[in-house]
Amino acid sequence: MKEEGSYIVERREWTRKALSTIIRLNNITGFLPLEINNTFNLIVKEVSDLFDLHTACIYTIERGMLILAAYKSPENVSPDIHHDSSMNACAVLRYGLPFISCRSKKYRLLCQNRKVSREDLSHICIPLLTGSDINGVFTVSFRKPELSREEMDVLFSIANQTSMTIHRHRLFVTLKRERAEMEEAYKEISFLNEMLSQKIEELQQARFKLLQAEKLAAIGELASGLCHEINNPISIIQNRIECLKMEAEELKLSETVLKDLNVIHLYTDKVSSIVKDLLIFSRPHSVEFKPLRLESLIKDVVMMMEEKLKKGRCDIELSIEKDIPEIPGDPDRLEQVFINLITNAIDAMPDGGKITIEAIISKERNDFIEISVKDEGLGIPNEILHRIFDPFFTTKKIGKGTGLGLSICYGIIKNHGGEITVRSVLNRGSVFTIYLPLTEIVTKRGYHAETENTRYR
Repeated sequence: MKEEGSYIVERREWTRKALSTIIRLNNITGFLPLEINNTFNLIVKEVSDLFDLHTACIYTIERGMLILAAYKSPENVSPDIHHDSSMNACAVLRYGLPFISCRSKKYRLLCQNRKVSREDLSHICIPLLTGSDINGVFTVSFRKPELSREEMDVLFSIANQTSMTIHRHRLFVTLKRERAEMEEAYKEISFLNEMLSQKIEELQQARFKLLQAEKLAAIGELASGLCHEINNPISIIQNRIECLKMEAEELKLSETVLKDLNVIHLYTDKVSSIVKDLLIFSRPHSVEFKPLRLESLIKDVVMMMEEKLKKGRCDIELSIEKDIPEIPGDPDRLEQVFINLITNAIDAMPDGGKITIEAIISKERNDFIEISVKDEGLGIPNEILHRIFDPFFTTKKIGKGTGLGLSICYGIIKNHGGEITVRSVLNRGSVFTIYLPLTEIVTKRGYHAETENTRYR
């Protein structure tokens, strides 16, 4: 009776210990993320402490292969034990059922055809199942001849926990990988959306420029036709005025009439100048490059504009580097550029002021000459600074300009293989900077065959 009572107490103590083990394992495996190998080692340790096992192994299936994930065995355990465990694990995988090999007589039939490496040890292999999927195999070797039904139930329960742990870990790893892939895909989609938006904006700008170019081309054709129609009568009017002025004494014209004739001549000259600008803009003109000295060209322009400078109360200061070599260019076209820039500078200073023209060999751009035209005028607001080279855009009052001057300058300079830029500060003035290439650059790039092109923004 005492032995039976002692056995019951022992079984109750073991049952309590088994319940504590299951609860601890549940706590260990109940949180994510898991460090799966450490978790397997903890499971094996808890099982080994509960059953006093000789060895325990957990095999997992990765990409169709059986991999030893964790094990526990004393140092004196023969390697054959692990080999035997893996062989049993393969048999369990083949049939999907538990395999038991033990020393108890009533289990002999289960292992009569199965040779174990150590006859003093029993073995049990339990498939780790989740539904119809086999996640691995849990194998244990123990010294007892057999396990009780209660012990078997506890072992199978731990195996189920282990199986669920593997399943949950794989789900977590899959979700983590898919999340990373989704984040990467989202980044790529965001990048592609940004690129698409940029391309759409570029296409819209290109479409707008194309429409503007078509409009300007139509205007150019119209202007070209009108210019010829206007030019002829203007020339006749100017010739007749000159004849009348020459015959003034013979016809006994009064001073008032002569004054009126001069006014008419002045405004016909203005109309003729506008028509000339329209013709240049609307119909490309071929250019003839020849070697020219920049200093002489600029001085000639200043001399031509002397009367206009005096009338506008403006002074010009020239600062031209002496070592500037000859450059290839069309003198008529470049004269027109400097006339337009000086005229704009005069108009920008209604109360008069100083215009500074500097020319040097550029330090910023190799093989380029840098010419700047600076005024002390009203300046250009930042919001319209990017439009000043556009055809027909002008900041002058109605009747003071056509908006073609700077556009024509832009086309001429581009035609020479150069560039024109502007900097401006309100009420402090503007600086127009022209970059013209030296002979070698121009010859190499073949600008001789180019024609003047206005810029469409």
